[in-house]
Amino acid sequence: MRAVTVTSFVAAPATLPFRHWASLAVAATLPFTYAMTVDVGFPFKVYELLLLALGLVALLEGRLVVAPGVLAHLRPMAWLWLWAAGWLAYRIAQPLGTFNGAGFTPRFGPGGDGLTKLAYLALAMFAFVALATTAYEDAKRLARWWIVGAAVAATYGWTILICSALGFPAPLLPGMETPQMINIGGREVYRAGTFEEGNFFGMYLLCSTAVAMWLRWRWAALALSASVLITFSTANVIAMAVFWVVLVLLRARADADPRSGVVGVAFVLGAGAFAIVVALATGYLQEFVIKKLTTDELGSKLDRLDLTVAGLRMALEHPVGGVGLSQYGYHYKAYQLTDFFAQFRQRKSIAGNVYVELASELGIVGLALGVAWGRRIWGLARAGGTSSAAFRAGLAGVALALATFPSFTVLFLWAFAALIAGDALRRARDADTAA
Repeated sequence: MRAVTVTSFVAAPATLPFRHWASLAVAATLPFTYAMTVDVGFPFKVYELLLLALGLVALLEGRLVVAPGVLAHLRPMAWLWLWAAGWLAYRIAQPLGTFNGAGFTPRFGPGGDGLTKLAYLALAMFAFVALATTAYEDAKRLARWWIVGAAVAATYGWTILICSALGFPAPLLPGMETPQMINIGGREVYRAGTFEEGNFFGMYLLCSTAVAMWLRWRWAALALSASVLITFSTANVIAMAVFWVVLVLLRARADADPRSGVVGVAFVLGAGAFAIVVALATGYLQEFVIKKLTTDELGSKLDRLDLTVAGLRMALEHPVGGVGLSQYGYHYKAYQLTDFFAQFRQRKSIAGNVYVELASELGIVGLALGVAWGRRIWGLARAGGTSSAAFRAGLAGVALALATFPSFTVLFLWAFAALIAGDALRRARDADTAA
């Protein structure tokens, strides 16, 4: 039975089926962040158009359907949004002396970039409410739609990679003008699937693997987990390994029968050993993990270090509120270690680390609010016990991978949190009803 709260305090509106199906479609289209975009003067993603339609319906009806407890768990991010908006207005009105917009072409300018980021954050919060409410109604159904989309994206990722590796024309989807590629053995191959970058694809596959394991679709989880290898993202490969280790430890600790825990550990160790042997035999482990971590070629490492240190210096000089939302790139030159790397960037510089991004742009206040929200989602996952072990393992992997991830407004991260929240709130309600 669908149990929802309607803000107008009347019966559920006639548009509830549309809201439900639109939310399911959002979950299925999450991987299409680069492919299948709709150009209406601005490249809109399919799920963004669906969310805007949901928002329009809510405005026209004058009511917002929300599952009980969802808004309370969104409160830290609501405060973060208000803090970001207020501090951005202050920084635009009173610009810092370190402002420098030279060397790149801004998208909308400092004010426009900040307002755009606020809009994306607001859309992500709305998506959290809509999807958490749908998950409250039927979390497994939402998860199944997610995995359908993930399976399509992973299959497509393998398809274009194999085509490019064999020298065949890859079937590129609409919107994919310049897909990201990587050189392997002298041949350029596609690494990002339906995403713009392999880093995004890898993080999405990590979340999707956690969702599949929560559904107990083990073979789907293994396939999605293996697909992270074609993203060639070292951070996400490591995060995926952390996911499996944490999952086994959580289930082994909770299992009343110690033999089951031993079997689970043995299975993961065996599968891990097999994966390592395959990775060694193909040269993948040496080339894309060990070499990246130990190479003497310091270019990429120093570039990331430069971006991180610049962000930390911003945070230390402006500890309370930072330089303003989406303003990192406009102040980067004043804090960079060297100007060598900036000449190769055609876009505005970003921190490339969500924690540094929050600290440098929103200060200790923004970082604390972001961490507080993460703790809430972790608490909801923990409340589910053994049945939510996959969610906790997924959050552990995500927390690690965010250290090399460029943005906290990417929608599939919020959808993952929404699925966790909706399921936990429904379990709590069912437990109260049973008592």
